[in-house]
Amino acid sequence: MWTAKWILDAYEEGDQTVRWEMYMAYRDLRLYFDEIEARPEEAGEPRAVWVDEKPAGARWNLCARLVKG
Repeated sequence: MWTAKWILDAYEEGDQTVRWEMYMAYRDLRLYFDEIEARPEEAGEPRAVWVDEKPAGARWNLCARLVKG
């Protein structure tokens, strides 16, 4: 299947709303869109912070004990 490169480029450069609209509009290209989403992020883009920050105050640990922070 031939895919227009400009569609994939627009998807890759677009923000979340543009990506959603293109994902819904171009059903046949969803596999390509999923591949773009699965790529590792560029070094210049900010990454989501997972567990690096400790929450302030008390929290529960994995053993179900209250821990003061």
